[in-house]
Amino acid sequence: MKRNNILSLLVGVVLAQPVWAQQKYVSASSVEALNGSLSSVQPAVLTPSNAASYLSSSSALGYDGPLGPYGPLGMLGPIGDNMWNPSYWISAIGDWSDWSDDMTDLGGPLSEAGPLGPTGPLSATAYWVDLPAINDFGKQLQAGGVWTVLGPVGPLGALGPLGPLGPVGAHGYATDSDGRYVHNSVEMRTVSVPYSGSTRVYGLYEKYTESYAKTKTDNDTSFMVEGYIAYPYDEIDSYPFYSGESQFVTILLTPLYALDDFDLYVSDQTGQVLAYSSSGPFVDYVQVKVPANTLLVAHVQLYSTGHYLTKDYRLYVTGSTQHINTTDITGNHQVPVYPFP
Repeated sequence: MKRNNILSLLVGVVLAQPVWAQQKYVSASSVEALNGSLSSVQPAVLTPSNAASYLSSSSALGYDGPLGPYGPLGMLGPIGDNMWNPSYWISAIGDWSDWSDDMTDLGGPLSEAGPLGPTGPLSATAYWVDLPAINDFGKQLQAGGVWTVLGPVGPLGALGPLGPLGPVGAHGYATDSDGRYVHNSVEMRTVSVPYSGSTRVYGLYEKYTESYAKTKTDNDTSFMVEGYIAYPYDEIDSYPFYSGESQFVTILLTPLYALDDFDLYVSDQTGQVLAYSSSGPFVDYVQVKVPANTLLVAHVQLYSTGHYLTKDYRLYVTGSTQHINTTDITGNHQVPVYPFP
């Protein structure tokens, strides 16, 4: 571990709560601690033959990959307030949710034929059969896997900010100055998607302002925040959120500038640190399975910087939903929630 000075700033409790007994999590730090070896991972990672090379700093987990500042989740991607970001133009249109309903009727992204429907990447067949059948690397994209943060239940998947629930999504709702989706002056938090003769309810993926997200008392596990660490750079930004269902929650911390190194800690409502990620070569993230009706807090801290610009970051919180809340993957990349080292 590189550092844990945040412990002096967070109020902790000594004893583990029973709800977290035997629970484990995956983070950039725990994957880094594998030191390039996949020997402990089950099911065994045998294909592709060079799978361990995907644990280097130049791999997809590093700063030059899709999780980093130059990837689709960074400032050059589709989400942002700049003229080159598609979400800027989608927001400029205002509320077009009536058109969204027409799109859904025609088989659009929020229809049964879309990515959240029974033939999409989160369906039982696609997730449990097709994905691991690609190769052993594909298996490790599942929840609990070595490369889970890149997989279908992470921020790059259909439930994340780039999918139909997010700022470039197909819901068509306008946003207010805090980043909330609104329709006829009413805040919209969820959408219903047809699913095999029934419906599934999904939380919309909001892009909140830092000030609003810090004070929001009923946040869920489907949102992002664009924030910054203010001078003299010793503050800790904390964001509470609540999981109403048993699920895997992936929290990703993307720096907007490559020369910034942030750390990520996750605590419960008492201040007890449950999980951390303080990796150097990898973009920091934590994935932990949480019980239903759980309040967590994500904490962001700047470790180092190599420039004089503002210390900007994006925090992504993505829940897998109750429909994907188990894993059969084990290995040393999964570390106990308690005790904090």
